Amino acid sequence: MVDEKAFMTLLEEVSRIRQLLEMLARDSLKAELEKIATTPKRKKMWALFNGTLSTEEIAKRVNAAQRSVQIFVKELQHADLVVMERRGYPKRKFDYIPSEWGVEME
Repeated sequence: MVDEKAFMTLLEEVSRIRQLLEMLARDSLKAELEKIATTPKRKKMWALFNGTLSTEEIAKRVNAAQRSVQIFVKELQHADLVVMERRGYPKRKFDYIPSEWGVEME
């Protein structure tokens, strides 16, 4: 059995590795996202895909049709960038929102 100190050391190392990988992949991820998130509304939708808001709630926040949000989710699922942990509640696979997008979170 692993003791708590060893577990915490391992967790810290994995966290550092994750941060490094995220930095290395940032440009690639941004390029892939920008192929799909082509409008300011879609960029805001991406930012709101945190797994706690439904497609209906997201549609209201960005002033779009729910169907538009659903179509965007499907495109992102096809690109393997979004998961649906609960039906109708999209969640980004990567907690990354390009700062250049200027998306304000509510």
